Amino acid sequence: MASPVEASRRPDLPDIVTVTANPAIDVYVRAEVLTPGALHRTDEQIMVPGGKGLNVSRALEAMGRPSLALGFAGGMRGRWLASALPEWAQWVPIEGETRLNLKILERDGRLTELNGPSPEIDEACWERLTDEIVRAVRPGTWVVIAGNLPAGCPEDGYRRWMEAATGRGAKVALDASGQALRLAVEARPALVKPNLAELAEWAGEPITCLEDVARHARRMAELASCVVVSLGPEGAIAATQAGMWRARVPRVKVVSPVGAGDSLVAAMVHALSSGIEMPDALAFACAAATYKVQLSPGEFPTQRQVEALQAQVHIEAWRDVLWPSS
Repeated sequence: MASPVEASRRPDLPDIVTVTANPAIDVYVRAEVLTPGALHRTDEQIMVPGGKGLNVSRALEAMGRPSLALGFAGGMRGRWLASALPEWAQWVPIEGETRLNLKILERDGRLTELNGPSPEIDEACWERLTDEIVRAVRPGTWVVIAGNLPAGCPEDGYRRWMEAATGRGAKVALDASGQALRLAVEARPALVKPNLAELAEWAGEPITCLEDVARHARRMAELASCVVVSLGPEGAIAATQAGMWRARVPRVKVVSPVGAGDSLVAAMVHALSSGIEMPDALAFACAAATYKVQLSPGEFPTQRQVEALQAQVHIEAWRDVLWPSS
């Protein structure tokens, strides 16, 4: 089975750019059981850089694949964010304060998240980040646009970034929700990674079974080259114009689910940009997500760890069942 690191075209230069319009500082605390209204004393607190695009870059770094991370950062928290990451992360300074998120992990694995307010982005900062993205792109670059859009950004901002990147020969991976997803997917990204809630919101109707997932993923694949719908512990479904695949993953003990979807995106881009095709790319990506949930917050699996788990991911081609030729 091919390895993305072995197949990578130019490991000496980052050919993957991630964009995080709304990064954060994530503070994790552990509690035996969260009781509303009660005093909780915790013996562990972890503070890590957060935001989907940043997580993708950190996951890529753990797998040995370099990337360039771009985004907005401001205030005291923004300075901490910049100091906590290597120089592969570059920031456009803003007037507001980078958000702070509190995440409470209970003994049984339940996660409660309290996400802070996002800063407002003015037009000058928006244009500067747009310029930085354009300068970082060359033919063959993969651009990962992930997370939500903070206030002040154009509603069709992700679509604008996509069009600017693809106009310079790049491929775009998109992980977004709501109107940002709806508008951006029309610009025909190379990869889209919705979860069930995001797919249902895009479809405009509830999803009650896997056949619904397959049907709407197929519709989205008429716009995007590849759609991977993450199903949590149930694996994932991938759709392209060539067909559809279901990935089943092994059951593991969940330490923290945060970053699993970002690890899936990172591994999928890592594989696809390295010439790995379905179903191997999907198996590799699902293995990365499955390994990630077993790790502590802020930790990401290595290439070797992902490949060791990849053999336990079962891929089933669904073309004949859910992608009829007629």
